[in-house]
Amino acid sequence: MRRSVAPSVLIAAVGLAAVAGGARAQDEEPKVVRIDTLNVRDTLYHLSGGGRNALALIDEINGGIVLVDAMPPGWSQAVLDAVALVTHLPVTTIINSHAHAGDASGNAEFEDVTQIVAHENTGARLEGFAEPDAPGLPTTTFAERFSLLEDLDRIELYYFGPAHTDGDIVAVFPAKGVAYLGDLFPAKRVPTIDAASGGSYLAYPDTLARAAAAIEGVERAITGRTPPPSTYAGRGRRDRREPWTTWQDFVEYAEFTREFVGAAEAAFEAGRSAAEAAASLTLAERYAAYDMQRAEAVIEAIYAELAPR
Repeated sequence: MRRSVAPSVLIAAVGLAAVAGGARAQDEEPKVVRIDTLNVRDTLYHLSGGGRNALALIDEINGGIVLVDAMPPGWSQAVLDAVALVTHLPVTTIINSHAHAGDASGNAEFEDVTQIVAHENTGARLEGFAEPDAPGLPTTTFAERFSLLEDLDRIELYYFGPAHTDGDIVAVFPAKGVAYLGDLFPAKRVPTIDAASGGSYLAYPDTLARAAAAIEGVERAITGRTPPPSTYAGRGRRDRREPWTTWQDFVEYAEFTREFVGAAEAAFEAGRSAAEAAASLTLAERYAAYDMQRAEAVIEAIYAELAPR
């Protein structure tokens, strides 16, 4: 049975639980996970901490929690402290959005997990990093599409191709109108890839375009890094809450990525340096608020991918 607690109370309680959770070295900051509800029935929750996001679905029928991304090693207790404020159920299933340590290496810390789901490329990479039969490796992998649970709790997993890595997936909760994009859509900023893990700037725009075209009925698009909305006081009005990132925001990000990569390709063909390309970059006004601090470094990486061609 879930406990009924207001989201603002949850945030404060998680902070206290994390601080009180055992002795720590004086120079180590306490690990704090914030929890926010994502749907009216209070079964799908947004977790955030350490600059990363995750989702937790309460599956009361099967008696467990489905966790989308495990956060980095050492964060499991903070995650468990957070979900304990809304349910007594254990984490029994983990979905890994891709193979990076900050999203998958914490798998083994959740002792009650019986199923770990990932794309087959993610599974192969995680197995390559670990000893045979090591705990925390995916138990179920798929190539293009996979479904978990049923009815209001149904989760649809999709793979559309390489982008940030070669195993990034989208987790869709159809009945709740929510999709988790992970680092396919980290935030409104220039994209980043891990070439050693099969990521590709040149493939990125097409992969996002396929996702935007194929998935329907989603209202909220949860990113891998954007902090959850904060509540602020309006002048002379009741407190207002900033909106969650929407599916239209993701569609816009897909278009931004195509324009950004296309501009880099044109600059490469024109013989301009990455610094010159970044300095002369002209994109649509609707991208004015995007974080472009790493534009030059990303353009250099795009040039490196273009050079062999």
